[in-house]
Amino acid sequence: MIRTLLKVALAVAAVTIVVATVSAQPKKIEEPPRTGDERFEVRITDEMVRHSRLRDVLYFVGTAWTFGTLAVLLLTPLSRRMRDAAERVSKKPFVAAMAYIALFVLATTLLELPLVYYSDFVVPHQFDLTEQSLGGWTADLLKGVGVSILISMPVGALTLLAIRRFRRWWLAVWLGSIPLIVLSIVIQPILLDPVFNDFRPLENAQLRQKLLDLASRAGIEGGRVYQVDKSKQTNTMNAYVNGIGPTARIVMWDTLLAKLDEDEVLAVMGHEMGHYVLKHIWKGLAFSLVLSFLVFFLGQRIHDRGLARWGWGIREKGDPASLPWLLLIMYGAYFVLSPVTNGFSRHIERQSDMFSLELTHLNEPMAIAFRKMAEDSKRDPSPHPLIEWWRYSHPPIAKRIPFALGYRPWERGEGNRVWGK
Repeated sequence: MIRTLLKVALAVAAVTIVVATVSAQPKKIEEPPRTGDERFEVRITDEMVRHSRLRDVLYFVGTAWTFGTLAVLLLTPLSRRMRDAAERVSKKPFVAAMAYIALFVLATTLLELPLVYYSDFVVPHQFDLTEQSLGGWTADLLKGVGVSILISMPVGALTLLAIRRFRRWWLAVWLGSIPLIVLSIVIQPILLDPVFNDFRPLENAQLRQKLLDLASRAGIEGGRVYQVDKSKQTNTMNAYVNGIGPTARIVMWDTLLAKLDEDEVLAVMGHEMGHYVLKHIWKGLAFSLVLSFLVFFLGQRIHDRGLARWGWGIREKGDPASLPWLLLIMYGAYFVLSPVTNGFSRHIERQSDMFSLELTHLNEPMAIAFRKMAEDSKRDPSPHPLIEWWRYSHPPIAKRIPFALGYRPWERGEGNRVWGK
């Protein structure tokens, strides 16, 4: 088994080396198509290219690091010792499982801390993408660990209980995940996100009214539009839609409001409204459930056969000490499926771009907003096709800008493609 895990680690390392080598070649960097108008042309700098390549390499190195962390816990006595310590807390299996999971989260956090610190604190400061202090960053990290422990303890203990109790535990875990995922989507905007940031209704009354008018045109009544103080953590820009039902909301980072003009904000928010109107949250949920059905189905077979063959000092199915093995399987599956999940994401992101353009007709402001976002985040607008295919959840900016400028079906007398008005 050790040889098998080493082969997996070497395979991941090989992918990392290949991607890093491909990404580092300057001759592979392609300029975005020239439009003849500097407003729409991303100014590519050496700093932008270096930052993009470093983020790409860190993604694969981080994946290998996570696999290595789980392998260390599984192949050494660490996981079994944490289980034994948890059983000293309580003889009740469910309570002991929760205690183990708390220890597991703390152990993995410590083992991954060096890379997390470098990736999430050092690199953004090197490229002037944040002004957050080490104290602020540490506070956010500790909050994240606390939230992770509180959520993981009952969810993980229930998963281990299902593995112990059911012959086809993969089906029980999959069915149980559905209400939990829906609940997490509902509560995230009102319980989880406010742990890290302050959310308030958009303060600019004129812009708020324009956004509400735009939302009304899109068929979104009683729209909830918020701004969030992300400037305390990053200098980059973003906006998003989350929640469902009574907690659904559109959120703009304060950095975006500071750096884009009104038409650019309206174009970006038209994109976010597209996610809402086109029901992308529900479609994404359905897509993830189909994938998880397949992953859990195959995962039980690999999990059970691995325990039967190698054991690792694990006493039975559902033993908390087996959690690193279960997560190795799950993380490995979703890593391999990254091109599938990101391909689906790029599809719905393109639909939302289309929706915004059909709703607003703000083609040039949208293109300018994309250019500003690329320069602001210092991300290469033309990634290598392998990088785009494997890990880009949005179409690259070099593709989004020409699309934003050229998508005008109304000028050709054609009907809208995604917005039925």
